[in-house]
Order: sequence, then C-alpha cells, then structure tokens
Amino acid sequence: MAPPLWRSYATFQSSTKRPAASNVQETAGFFSRIFLFWVKPMMQQAHTQQLNASDVWPLRPSIRADVILQRFKTPLQQHKNFLPKAFAQVFWFQFVLTGLAMLVSMMCNLMGPIALNRVVTVLSDTSEEEAELEATAAQWVGLVFAAQVIQALADCYIGTQNEVAAIQCICLLKTLLFRKMMKLSASSRKRKSTGELTNMYTADCESLVRTALVVHQMWLIPLQILVVSYMLVRVLSVAAFAGIAVIVLMLWLNHFVSKQMHSLERTHRREKDKRMKKVTEALKAVSVVKLNAWEGPITAEINAARETELRALLKMRIMTSLSIVLLWGMPVFVSIAAFGTFSAGLHRHLTPAIVFTSLALFLLIQAPLRSITSIVSMAIQCSVALERVSSFLRMDELEESNVMTADDPLAHKYKAKDVGVAVEKGEFAWDKEGLSLLRNVDLEVKMGEFVVVQGPVGCGKSFLCSALLGEMQKRRGTVLVSGSVAYCSQQPWIQNMTVKDNILFGHPFERTKYEKVLDACALTRDLQSLPAGDRTEIGERGVNLSGGQQARIALARACYSDSSVYILDSPLSAVDAIVQNEIFEKCLLGLLREKTIILVTHNPEIMTSRFITRAVTVNDAGSVIETFCADNQPDYEALVSPIGRDLDRLSFDNNATTLYSISEDTEDVAPDCSTRKKSLSFAGTEDSERGRLIQAETRSEGRVARHVFEAYYHAVGGLPVVSAILVSQMLWQVLQISSDFWLSHWSNDAATLGAAAASAHTHTAYRLGVYASLGLLAATMVFGRTVLVTIYGIRAARNLFDRMTYALMHAPMRFFDANPIGRVLTRYGGDVAAVDVQIPFMFGTLAANVFPVGCSLATAAFLIRWKGLLLLPVIAVYVAVGSFYISPARELQRLSKTTLSPVLTHMSESVDGASIVRAFGQVQRFFQTSSAILDANHKIWYAQVYVTQWFSLRIQLVGCLLLLVVTSSLVLLHRQLDVAMIGLAFSYSLKIAANLEGIIRSLARIETVMISPERIQEYIEIEQEAPYRIPMMDPPAQLEWPSTGSILFDKVSFRYQPRGDLVLRSLSFSIAGGQKIGIVGRTGAGKSSLAMALFRISELTSGRVLVDGVDVATIGLKTLREKLSIIPQSPVLFKGSLRAYLDPFDEFTDDQLWASIREVGLTERIAEDKRKLVMIVEENGENFSVGERQMLCMARTLLRHSRIVIFDEATATIDHETDQNLQQVIRTAFKKSTVLTIAHRLDTVLDSDRILVLDKGRSVEFASPKELVSTSK
Repeated sequence: MAPPLWRSYATFQSSTKRPAASNVQETAGFFSRIFLFWVKPMMQQAHTQQLNASDVWPLRPSIRADVILQRFKTPLQQHKNFLPKAFAQVFWFQFVLTGLAMLVSMMCNLMGPIALNRVVTVLSDTSEEEAELEATAAQWVGLVFAAQVIQALADCYIGTQNEVAAIQCICLLKTLLFRKMMKLSASSRKRKSTGELTNMYTADCESLVRTALVVHQMWLIPLQILVVSYMLVRVLSVAAFAGIAVIVLMLWLNHFVSKQMHSLERTHRREKDKRMKKVTEALKAVSVVKLNAWEGPITAEINAARETELRALLKMRIMTSLSIVLLWGMPVFVSIAAFGTFSAGLHRHLTPAIVFTSLALFLLIQAPLRSITSIVSMAIQCSVALERVSSFLRMDELEESNVMTADDPLAHKYKAKDVGVAVEKGEFAWDKEGLSLLRNVDLEVKMGEFVVVQGPVGCGKSFLCSALLGEMQKRRGTVLVSGSVAYCSQQPWIQNMTVKDNILFGHPFERTKYEKVLDACALTRDLQSLPAGDRTEIGERGVNLSGGQQARIALARACYSDSSVYILDSPLSAVDAIVQNEIFEKCLLGLLREKTIILVTHNPEIMTSRFITRAVTVNDAGSVIETFCADNQPDYEALVSPIGRDLDRLSFDNNATTLYSISEDTEDVAPDCSTRKKSLSFAGTEDSERGRLIQAETRSEGRVARHVFEAYYHAVGGLPVVSAILVSQMLWQVLQISSDFWLSHWSNDAATLGAAAASAHTHTAYRLGVYASLGLLAATMVFGRTVLVTIYGIRAARNLFDRMTYALMHAPMRFFDANPIGRVLTRYGGDVAAVDVQIPFMFGTLAANVFPVGCSLATAAFLIRWKGLLLLPVIAVYVAVGSFYISPARELQRLSKTTLSPVLTHMSESVDGASIVRAFGQVQRFFQTSSAILDANHKIWYAQVYVTQWFSLRIQLVGCLLLLVVTSSLVLLHRQLDVAMIGLAFSYSLKIAANLEGIIRSLARIETVMISPERIQEYIEIEQEAPYRIPMMDPPAQLEWPSTGSILFDKVSFRYQPRGDLVLRSLSFSIAGGQKIGIVGRTGAGKSSLAMALFRISELTSGRVLVDGVDVATIGLKTLREKLSIIPQSPVLFKGSLRAYLDPFDEFTDDQLWASIREVGLTERIAEDKRKLVMIVEENGENFSVGERQMLCMARTLLRHSRIVIFDEATATIDHETDQNLQQVIRTAFKKSTVLTIAHRLDTVLDSDRILVLDKGRSVEFASPKELVSTSK
C-alpha cells in the first residue's frame, strides 16, 4: 500500500543521533565550578568516540546571539555605534573583576623573586643555627607555593571570563555586520565584494575581539614594569637605573618598528582582500572557468595576488623579527648595563642573592616586554579592523521612505482609486551621485490588475522592478506598493536546501496549498524525476537544476507566499513554450488571478493577450509608456505562435503532463485553478539521502595524520631547512643558558677569590665582556632563527596554497556541486591565515621551551641528587594531563572549523539574495537563522574555553608541586651545595613550571593548529579531472582540429554524480560540420546536459562522443574545451576592465574588440562610459543588465571563431528584435561553424538546418522544422 501523500512532504526524519548534552555547568557544585570538575565527563567522551555537536553542552542563555543583541541595543544607540564605548558600558563590572584578578595574579607572581632573594640570603648566612635557617627558608618556600596556587586559580578565572566576554563580543560583531549587510543600499553593496565581506566577518572580527582580551595588559604591563623596576632599585641600588635607561631606549626603538608594522599590516590586509576577491570570483564562476579552459590563467591570477600578499606579509614579519630581538634581548641588554654599572661603576661585588634575584626580576620584566610585540601587533590589527568595521557600519542603508505603503497618510488618494502599485513622476538611480537610470516614470496599477512590462535590452525593466521594491535611490517622485510583495528576480536566487524548503521559504506547510502551487508552476513532473522528490537538496546557486527548474521553483516560492502584489522579472524566459503556456494559464491566470501582477517579459504573445490588463514599455530613455490595453483589443491573440502550437503536439512522452489550451470562446474569467488529482510519486523518507547533494563536511578522527606533518615538513624545505632552524634555536638556547651559568660563576667569585679580587677592574671587565658577548650572540641567534622561521614558514604557506588552488581548479564540477562556497572559503580564510602566521612560530615556541626545560631538569636533578627521583612522578602527571587534554582539544577544534563553514555559507548566500529576502519581508527570519548558526559555532568555542582552562589550571597546580619538590630539596641539601648553584636552580625552578606548561600547551596547540594544513591537505588530495593535455593523443596544432566541426553522439549515457540518475540515456545522433542545429525540449529534458557531455564536465557513463572523428575522451580536457565555445544560461562576468573580460589573454586589437561589440549591438552602451574599453565591470557584472551580460558573453565568443559553438539559452533574456539581429550575426559570423542553439523560444531555432527534440535525456525527433511540423500533423 502506498504511503499517505503527506509523508512525501515530511521535511525532517526521525533523529538517529545521540541525545543532546545537558548544561551540567548550571547544576555543578561550588568546588566543581572552581576546579572545573564538571568539564571532565565530556573530555572523557572525546577519548572513547568522535565528538559531535550534540555532545557539547548548550550555550548559557546569556551568551546567545539574540540575548546579546538585546543587551547592547541601548548602549549602541547611546554611543552611536561606537563599539569600544558600548563594550565598556556592558562589561564594565566584569572588566573590573577581571582586572582585580589580574592584579592578584601579578602580585603572586612577584612572590617568586622575593622568596628567591630571602632563601638565598638566609642560606648564605652562616651565623644562624641550621635548624632556624631551614625553618625560615621553608617558610618562604611554602609562601611562594601558596602564591603560585592562588595565581593558578586567578589565571583560570581570568581566562574563562575573558574568553566568554570574547564570545559575546564576536557574536555581537557578526550579528551587527550581518544585519548591516542585509540592509545595505545598492551603491554601498557595490563597494564591497563578497570576499571583503567574508574577510570582515572573520579576520576583522577576530582582530577586534583578540585585542579586547588583552586590554587589561595595557595598564598591567606598565604597572608590572614599574613595580619590578622599584624592586630592582632595592636590589641593585642606582645601578638599576642604567638598566631602566636601556628599557626606555629599547621601547623607543620598538615604537618606530611598531609604526612600520602598522603601515605594513594595512598593506597586508588590503592585499589579502584582493586575493580573497579573486578566489571568491573564481569559485562563484567555476563552471565558466572550466567550460572556457581558463584554469591556468585564473590560477595564475590568484597566485599573483597571493604573491603580493605574501610579500607584504614577509615585510611585516621581518619588522616583527626586529621587534622580537629588541624585546627578547632586552633582559640581556638590561642585565649587562645593570651588572656592569653595579660592579664596574659602583665597585661592588655581585653576590648570588643579588644576581639571581635580579635575573628573576629581569625574567618578570621579560614576559610583559615580550608581550608588547604581540599586543602592539594586535592593537595595530585592531585599529585597522575597527576602522574597516566602523566604516562599514556607517555605510548607507536602503531608505524605507523610497516606497510608501498603504498605511502612509499620503496614500489615501491611491486607496480611493483602488491603486495597489503606483509611481508618480519618479526618477531613480543606484546612488546619489550617479546617472538617473529611470526618468519621468508614471505608472498606476490597480489591485488585481495584470500588467506586462516590455522593452529593449538594457532599457531599465529590471530597474523598474528594483525601484518598486525600494532597492534604488529615489531622487524625486512617489512610489506606492500596497500589501505584501512577492518577487522573482531575473536570475533566480535558490538557497542551498531542499526543493520544499525553498518553496515554503519560512511559511508553515499547508498540503493543499502546496500541491496547487506545484501544479500551477509545472513542477509536478520535475519532482517525480528528482531522486528524493521535493526533499531533493538543491546545490549552491541551484547547480543541480536546469535554469527553467530554478525559475519555476523561484516562482513557486512567490506563489506559496500568497502575497498581494507579484513583481515577476522574466520568470518565463527560462522555460520552453509548452511550460510557458501551462504556467501562464494555471499560475498567472489561475492561481494568481485575483492578485496584482507586474510581469516583465519579451514574449509578444503575452504582451498582446486579452488576459492581461495592459502592457507598458520602458524605452531607452528610461521612461515608461503604455503601449497596449486589453480593453481596446478587439480580437484575442493566441498565447503561443503557430510553430509553437505545432511543436507542442510533438510526442515527447506518453506520460507528459497534458497541456491546457485556451479556447477561442474563453471569457474574461480566468481558468479554474483547481487541479486534477494525480499521483505525485515523490520519494519516501527512506530515500531522502538519495536527494542529498551537499554532503556533511568531512572531519578527520583521532590525531592529525602523520602524512600531514610530513607534507608540511616537505613544504618548508625538508631536512636542510629544518636542521638550520633547529641549529639556530639550539645555539640561541645554549648561549642564553651559558650566560646564566657564567653569572653564577661570576657571583660565586666573591666567596672563592674574595671581594677585593672579584671587584678588580681587569677581572670585572673580563667577566662583563664575556657575559655581554654571550648576550649579544644570543640576540643575534634570536634574529637569525626568527627570520629563518618567517622566510621558510612563508615558503610552506605559498607551497600549500598553490597546491590547494591548483587541485581545486582542476577538481571535477561535482566537487563544487557538493561543497558550498562558504566551506571552501574557510580554507582560504582561517586555515590559510593559520598556515601563514601561527604554525611557523608554534614549532619555534615548542623548541624554545624544550631546551630550557631539559637544561633546568638536568641542573635540578644533578643538584638534588637522589631526590631528583621525586621529579619523575610529577613529570608523569604533566604528561598524563597533557595527553588527556589533547584529544578533546583537537576534536573541538575540528568541530569549530566545521561549524564555522555554515556561518560563512549562510552569510554569502543571504547577501546574494538580500533584495529577495527584503521583498518577501523575511529579513527578520534570516536574522534569526543567522543567530542560530552563530550560536551553534559559539557553543563549540564555549566548550573550548572551559576545556583549555581545565588543562591550564591543572598544569599550573602540578607546576606548583614541581616547584615545591625542587625548592624544598634545595633547602634540605643547602649545606652540600654552592649558594650560587642554589640560586641558579631556584631561579630555574620558578620558570620550569611555565616552560613545561609551554611544552604541553605548544604540543596541544600544534595538534589543533595543524588541523588547518590537514584541511588544506584534504583539498590538495581531492579527486582531479582527466589530464588537461595528453601529448601522445592530442591532435597536433598544425592540423587545426577540429577542421569541419562534425559531431557524433554514439549511445551516450551521462550523469553528473557517480550515483546520480542518468540525465542522458543512450543518446545517439550525428551532425555534419557547419550545420546549424536547434535543440528543444521540456525544461529538464537534458538540453544543457548534452552540452556538458560534449565539454566533458563529467565523464560519460557509457557511449562516446566524436568530434571530427576524434573520440573526445581520448584527448586532454584543455585541448577539447579551448576548441569549443559556449554561452551558458547564466552569464558570469569577472570584476575588472571590460577589455580584460573580452580579451583575457590580450590576443586582439581594440578595433577587433569594438567590431565584436558593434555586432552584438552594445556600442552605444559602452561608448557612453568615458572609460570605454577600460570601463570597470563590477562584481558579477552588476552594472550591466542580465541581457547585456549575455550579449557581452556573445561578443567574447565572436572573437574566438570556434568551429563548434553552443548557445545555451543565450537570448532568453533578450527582446525579440535584438534576438533576431543576433541570429543574423550568428548566421554571418559563424557561417562555417557548427552551431548548437538550445532555446525555449521556437522562433530562435526556426531557421536551423535541423531541430533535435529531447525528452528525459532521449532523442525524440531529429529533423528539419518543416518535417517536424508535417510529422506532428
């Protein structure tokens, strides 16, 4: 028994996923919250199975996007969208508490040097009783242990509070940006490409938030420097001022370096935007790139933009290296100045207490000073990002006053006349400064009227639609639109979701209404052919649908909205005459018979039909003139032309939907919309996976694979480069440690040689000279190592980027059908940024921690002897904690990446369809969807925050234990050790915990950051198309293949996806060279698929295609595609000059370009721009109408003079007069070429030598037009 019909429309299947995690944080106890015990269960789960989003705790309500926006609504209004003040007003209390916690942390950190000084001083005193000495020293050891524990808890609080605030800030920023994007005026939108918006949505938001995280450092670092400087003065007396003077000098030098970094950062951001523009354009137009065999030039353009970006990055990183040298070397230079002045200037001897207390204090200065580089860099990035974001938020929005609604007091005069749509003395432009595109527009449409708009290409028909929607700048006049609006754009906007969800468009499902809409829009038969019926997922931008199917789904979306006013911009141009007839009768005259309709069309039969109220013409001057009124038309004109009616009778298929015809005696009453009941054989729930095109993003499991590390290792340069970096790193650490031991030896001289000998001038000069030499050499090695890491890190980034771009440009089209652009852009955005900047220094940081830890542990173990065994269990705990942390950190990072892709995809998709969303009044729903997607991503970030702090807290507490073991052992063994060595070991133990934490954190960070090259490597290894050149098989260039242009399809079967349904089935026909062939058939019959099979967009399932006797499957793809020409259904223009578009390889003269422009009738349009051939083509060709874009595509094709040319609905959006002119151009210019014309307009193919009629991928008839007509009769 067949399942009930309503089951065919079920959108959601029963879930087989694990139950969602509960918010355990809300029920956690006091100690569980302090020590984060509640985090552990999820971390344990990550060790037993791959984490899914449902396994992660839900967000707290206060961190959800809609709640955050509501909290910031008033502050933003008060401060006129000035973000820093709004953040300060909302987070001031949290900011104060975090600042106090950071102050506590700093004070606890200062206890280390104080305790070191007291312990070494006490143990150096031989006048006291030993038991009393040990007790005093133990008290100081216990005090520093307690201070370290308090610091660990304070740091945990600081980390969680800062990161949670960051989540809220970035959520607000993205929400504000998305809402602004959806409200931008047309002129503002033109100034921002999708690539720029993506960069702003990711990199700029990240920069702003990361700077907000360290804002406390801006007052804490100066405070810490002042406090430490005071302590240094207490230890070194006036000699400390010599060190402070060096600090001031170094900071002054760093200021100039930072100014250069600021300038270079701006340049880098600008070049990155340009590169993202190139990538976004290429991805959006990838089908055009492949059909024209432009992979090489487009890849070269992207790589050139990338090279410019990397040069800017290299310059910035070289300046960063100088800053690192200044700040890393500062403690060395400061100690040289201070110790030199202390011993040589003041003639005082250095004791272990003075030396190692000073070294510990210098270390405390080093950390904040070293942070200055990153903080300054972040502040620079923040300044640039804030300027860009603020500038964007200030951009002009659409003015609601552009269109008046029925509720407006001024609308009463129109209400009295029952006018639903009106324009009075209207003048419109895209921006305030630009030319007026529509002038003196006067139009009144009463409620329920059916008005048709016509006019030549580029006259402004679509502009009129935009003006009625309020999308254009109204310079003068009045515009009224009463009631709700439904809009179909000339180029259908389809979302990446199921057919059903596209049609419902947020409205509740009503089965009867839904069925009527499907029937009225002639979609029933199409749904039967789709793998999962109306649950078939539509690929990004409708890639798996024909142009006609896209247009009808967009029309169905409009019909289902049940709006009052329908503004339809050429929805019938993409469908054949049969379907056009059906839609006109059942939809426009039936389902919408009581609605107000404004239809843009080129169909003369519709324009003169008695079923329309009247027709108006938009002339070349941009004015509206009424040209036809049904009340004045004596005779009814047929909807379709005679040849159209003849071809309607061709036997496409026995199961084809029966066509309705309007009888001669039809009255003014439109046909009844009630559709006959029929069996809609949509797929059942169990088949829904068959209809899924966009697959869930793949996510690796477990550790990052070894081959990813190997790939990065080879990208860097292999063994020679890695060895050079390691040697420079090792030399730096050896020199730094040697300087510490030298100081220890120096300070011990007072005891072994006596104060007088230790203070001797020659002795002091020698010791100081050696120490200074070691320090300067260490600083040199820091610079050398940093430059090496920078240069070869950029080399690896270039290598991986180039390989990924090459692989993507040579991937089969089915890859792009199944992967949304947002998913690919995340690789080019965040993942490429990680490879550019983070990864090179991650390995350097790891090495910088490993060497000191090895030396420190060796020193401590040597000094405390057998008690060194106590270090082993502590180190084991370190390893255990680190190992336990890495798995969940890695899994969450992967989840974070995969949940970010939908954020970018939704943003890109929504911005592209913003005008449609606004027209339908669905902006608020899209805001809600955006918030939900953001919350899904931020939920993972929230979990990452607590998992990271769980690890950090425990690793710091274990560090406290390690410090306790080493220092207590030193106190117990002090009689057997030199005081200088005790001081050295104590100073090492103060930083060994931080270094050990740094090692594990670096390992974990490398594991998570290496996910970026892992994701890039996934794309490098994707399936590739067939070879582009096959030297042994490709026809030699001198043969000028193809010479005649003959085509043979021999039992060709073709599908787009390996498991998809066949779109061509055993198709066979032959075409002689030079013939002109028309290809017709119902929408979805396989007309465009025939062209795709010829171009080998996907390989044939069976059969073969021969061109001039050569099997196209045996030759290179580039060899094939560059010899063919096609004008596709959807014209794509790249941003740049018009000349670069027409002649991307600079092969033709200006005269030749003007000749092709003249032939397609665009001379006046181009000549009116003062820049002529170098006029700028905006992104997606937005400054040209769709018809003009088609004509520019044709002009480019005319230049190539290919032997085989395919016109795929090339004139569908062009008026009939222009169409006829272009047909004459085609007959003349391509006289010797084989021309395949795919058309829905029957008069377009009337003069073809033969017409191929397709249905369901099969050849139904193939004969001359006359023979087809006579046969059908």
